[in-house]
Amino acid sequence: MRPILLALLLTIASTAQTKVLFIGNSYTSANNLQGMVEDVANSAGIALDAAAQTVGGGTLYQHSTSAATYAAMGNENWDYVVFQAQSQEPAFPMGQFNLQTLPYANELVDSCRSIVPCAQPVFFRTWGRKYGDQSNCINFPPLCTYEGMDSLLHLRYRMMSDSNDAYLSPVGTVWRYLRNTDTTIELYTSDNSHPSLAGTYAAACTFFTLITRENPLNILFDSNLSAGQALAIRQAAKNMVYDSLSLWNVGDFDVNAGFTAQLLTDSVTVSVTDTSAYADSIFYDFNDGYTSTDLNPTHTYNTNGTYTITQYAFRCGKVDTTSQQLTTGLPFGISEQIDELNVHPRMLKSDWPTQLLKAELYNTLGQRIWIATPDNVPELIYLPTGTYTVHYLWDKYGSGWTKVMW
Repeated sequence: MRPILLALLLTIASTAQTKVLFIGNSYTSANNLQGMVEDVANSAGIALDAAAQTVGGGTLYQHSTSAATYAAMGNENWDYVVFQAQSQEPAFPMGQFNLQTLPYANELVDSCRSIVPCAQPVFFRTWGRKYGDQSNCINFPPLCTYEGMDSLLHLRYRMMSDSNDAYLSPVGTVWRYLRNTDTTIELYTSDNSHPSLAGTYAAACTFFTLITRENPLNILFDSNLSAGQALAIRQAAKNMVYDSLSLWNVGDFDVNAGFTAQLLTDSVTVSVTDTSAYADSIFYDFNDGYTSTDLNPTHTYNTNGTYTITQYAFRCGKVDTTSQQLTTGLPFGISEQIDELNVHPRMLKSDWPTQLLKAELYNTLGQRIWIATPDNVPELIYLPTGTYTVHYLWDKYGSGWTKVMW
């Protein structure tokens, strides 16, 4: 491919607001969670715009059949779309969960990816009721206590997240931490189910941390809580979310550059194989003025030398890069005519030729794996069986290449 300007392909990161859509029910709409997420982000100097599509008591099934939900998905180029199930449904027996909840979680995520391809799905892991789900306790005893219900919610939201390449927003985990460490903070309203102002603030700090990957201690907005309570909640979000972002799948689905480069038998042609993840386009710079947008290109160098091949992996306005260095050169050349050049590298330790200034050993990837000079000849041991290329620099003959078998 003829040379082109890399600047034409590089995507400049946007400084626009991060856009978040919440799809859920009264656990989301209580205390205007989406607005509070905006407030905590803005107080930390981060531009964030959030909206919500909620239905009182709404289940994932109801949202999966709602034209309003799909219209909301299509209203903006969302960066994140958050899904929250009805407060009890994920904790029901496994057979019921597999029939009535999980299929609609999958359907919503699939629809989201079709409508907003660049949006990252997130599941809103809610909390157990203060005293468990007493209305269903007799039929399913694990729901009889807060601990039992909360543990089931954690397990099922984890299943929904992991099976859909989604982030898991561990609001319920932050709530549990606060319940165990600070009994002065009341997270529930009087119905022992819905979030108090402090409970919603804990959710907002959790979402801020998950979405921005920033330290929640940078938040300056207290949401009319006492300074001490707000700080304790932010510290809980740091301990449970920020300090273990990867546990909640954050970063797992970022575009990740990767490739292998193999010199062919002529030692000047390189075959590249893409190993990137989550990329929707690829760009290679071969360091000699030539580039390629092919996924697995082959390129021949016109001049022997050491080159750095760089791959740019793109997805949704984001880019990741990685590079590899290789050295090209004719595999034989002058060594076919001068017997002295055919000395095997293994012999150099005991019999270094007078005119030899330097010897270098390369593997088939073009990577230099050994270098020797008259004053320093490292041992050549533990090399796997195969073909290697030796580069000799002679005082009398100049530079020469030869191939050796190990």
